[in-house]
Amino acid sequence: MLEKLSTLLLQADPNIQLTILEIGASQIEGKAEPFYNLLSLLPGSKVIGFEVDDAVCEQMNAKAETGAQFYPVALGRRSERRTFYATEHAMCCSLYKPNESLISLYNNLEVAYLKRECEIDTLSLDEFTEIHCIGSIDFIKIDIQGAELDVFMGGTKTLRDTLAIVCEVEFIPHYIDQPLFGDVCDFLLQNDLMFHKFLDFGGRALKPIIFNNDGNAPSQHIWSDAMFIHHVQQIHELTDSQLLKLSLLAAVYGSYDLTYYCLEKYDNRKDTLLATNFLLLAEA
Repeated sequence: MLEKLSTLLLQADPNIQLTILEIGASQIEGKAEPFYNLLSLLPGSKVIGFEVDDAVCEQMNAKAETGAQFYPVALGRRSERRTFYATEHAMCCSLYKPNESLISLYNNLEVAYLKRECEIDTLSLDEFTEIHCIGSIDFIKIDIQGAELDVFMGGTKTLRDTLAIVCEVEFIPHYIDQPLFGDVCDFLLQNDLMFHKFLDFGGRALKPIIFNNDGNAPSQHIWSDAMFIHHVQQIHELTDSQLLKLSLLAAVYGSYDLTYYCLEKYDNRKDTLLATNFLLLAEA
């Protein structure tokens, strides 16, 4: 579907390209995010990734596909010195201290226990995009263990042109004093990005109960990936190119109703039949 839709959009706008940020880009489990497919489908598109560890970035750049580049930069609210909390597993490291008194009550969260502390320098998202002359950011995927709102607070200029975000959120304070889902949701809404849907849920059961012989099986939902989109009541304000881009990003995450909605808005402006042709593709 993505390949067919991309071909359809390129017929309408041969110059369409996406600029994507992946904040927390380490592919620990070896599985690339689905938006990487867009690098080959829309030539000239870019994925700009961030990972704190220099060695990890070097390895990722060595095998990166065309259009992807990774920076050993810690994004935060501003340029400042912050404490960095390294945990037993690299995927749980954070700018916020693990809340061990809480997470120790649940199965299989020892990976998030504190291993050591160190100091690192952070840079705001707006500063990074200005320094590197990045231009408009179409999509952000962010997973940095509780510090996501810090990045958004330091990226309000960047958010003005952002069409969609996939953000890890927490429902209970996995890290001490971290912002929770409601905090992230409220801030993004103030910046015209509305909550769209949850993509999945993760959590654990309270010790010592284990469900279905699976120590990771949850009864308590602790985290999720949440998708946010440009507010639907303001989609009519998007440029022609932005309508096409949002239609494609929606399709990446299975929101084909939003894809159609954006294409229909485009058709009304340009007297084209993209929405109708998209339905034909979906039915084929």
